[in-house]
Amino acid sequence: MIELGTLKEIKDLREVWPHEARDFTPWLAKNIGVLSETVGIDILIEETESSVGDFNVDIFATDADTGKKIIIENQLEETDHDHLGKLITYASGKSADLVIWLVRKARSEHRAAIEWLNNHTDERIGFILCEIKLFKIGDSEPAPKFEIIEQPNDWVKEMRKPSGSLERKALPKIADMLEWGVVSAGDILTAKGYDSESELLANGHVSVEGEEMSMLKWLKGLTGWQAVETYKFAIQKSSGKSLSEIRKEYMEKYNE
Repeated sequence: MIELGTLKEIKDLREVWPHEARDFTPWLAKNIGVLSETVGIDILIEETESSVGDFNVDIFATDADTGKKIIIENQLEETDHDHLGKLITYASGKSADLVIWLVRKARSEHRAAIEWLNNHTDERIGFILCEIKLFKIGDSEPAPKFEIIEQPNDWVKEMRKPSGSLERKALPKIADMLEWGVVSAGDILTAKGYDSESELLANGHVSVEGEEMSMLKWLKGLTGWQAVETYKFAIQKSSGKSLSEIRKEYMEKYNE
């Protein structure tokens, strides 16, 4: 018979990350793909311990596809009023489009508060409350898992389904366009108003002079802007159309 190990949860996150700022935040910045997979957004780190007046938000980031601003606040303990207040302050100071609160455990009062915020704030801003889990099997290395507790209504569904409505919180991403076949790995992209070219890769990133990077990083490097509307500025060279135009045409065609 095949011998199987026993999955055990590490309840005290500080066994692995003793300090939020010195241990967990740097780890998360280097392993942001784990969180990206959970929330369904390609998160691009802009700055850790980013200044907001006299305070610092743990991570300031952007959506690599849309350029929308994201703030991430980490808490290796139960949620509390202090951190909830910080979220509001940081969201205001950074003009955030998405706020992600990572915690060891979400108290029911704060779950209700995040739900209330999602239901009563401007639809262009969303709040995600996410618990941090750690597991191991026998003597294996700890494995992290993020579990979404609260998020904007229909967040995942609205992000992933092709729809003719362009007014929703998040549009289909480059991965969807590659899957649809309206763009292909190897396509040459040009930057609107610039001479720079890049090659589209199968994972949705681009190659620029042999260096792999997100489309947003490529375009930000050209423009010097803090945020760029990626799909409007990235042009498919063969068709002369922006990725935004290509995406819109496909969505309208198959949503008639």
